[in-house]
Amino acid sequence: MDSLNLPPKYREMKSFWIYYSGEEVAPVPTIFIGGNHEASNYLWELYYGGWAAPNIYFLGFAGFVKFGKIRIGGLSGIYNAHNYCLGDHERSPYNENTIRSVYHVREYDAYKLMHLEELIDIFLSHDWPFGIADYANCNNLFATKKHFKDEIQQGTLGCKPAAQLLEKLKPSYCFSAQLHCKFTAVVEHEEGG
Repeated sequence: MDSLNLPPKYREMKSFWIYYSGEEVAPVPTIFIGGNHEASNYLWELYYGGWAAPNIYFLGFAGFVKFGKIRIGGLSGIYNAHNYCLGDHERSPYNENTIRSVYHVREYDAYKLMHLEELIDIFLSHDWPFGIADYANCNNLFATKKHFKDEIQQGTLGCKPAAQLLEKLKPSYCFSAQLHCKFTAVVEHEEGG
């Protein structure tokens, strides 16, 4: 629990242990990426990806898999310009600073995905791609998340590497969760397509 970047009052076992222990198996194959409230020390053990539990696969800090005919790529973590160009220097047990920086997106992780030669069907990123608000009507978004308007105007909302990957990999679908609200945008990768 000490590796979770959460206030202590939220550090409690929920249901994942049932799957992690193998007591139960996820009812459908599940593929996930990391965010900013995961147990970073456990995810670090699967840096390149792997089975976190039976039927639950972690894509790693940057990963790609084929599931049947579906190509899925993902970038774990959140963007922080200060740590983006740094190597991974965090080691467990984490201190007040490294418990946050351990899940920051790193340049070489994004770089690995930029070298995929084939396009992907689904792209997962914890952070929203930078500039995604330019591709949608934001009125509903601003009605529930008023502070996003300032962040969009200041150019601080979103992850620049995720936007670069969205442009390069041209996925049919992109899913991001960091901002905890439903928001739909349509990005045309090329005119009419």
